[in-house]
Amino acid sequence: MARHNKRDKQHSYAVQSFDKIRDGETAYRKLYTSDYILDEAVTGCRQRTHNHGLSVELGTLILSSESLLMLRVDEDTLLEAWELFKSRREIPLSLTDCTSAILARKHGITDVYSYDSDFEALGFRVLARL
Repeated sequence: MARHNKRDKQHSYAVQSFDKIRDGETAYRKLYTSDYILDEAVTGCRQRTHNHGLSVELGTLILSSESLLMLRVDEDTLLEAWELFKSRREIPLSLTDCTSAILARKHGITDVYSYDSDFEALGFRVLARL
């Protein structure tokens, strides 16, 4: 969302990171996201901006991006994420964060591109910039 929202304090970093991916200037050629992240991003954009068109633009950008690979949360992933959510009350993770963590583990992903350092407590390397 930071890449799309010019008022976001991380906007310039997000734009630079995605430009580096597009131009092949990082070790990361693709980023993974999920259907839950898509939902969270589009919903968050709509709630913050009250701008339906901007929210549609963001969703379209995510769905059509050649730099993003969409992972799906299935029932097993959701149940595992729910167990993680219930068991880690000391970390302020959302259920969506937990689905991301479970998907990352299932797909062998160790580096997480996020401005949320809480993923470190789950054993991931958090990258705020690429």
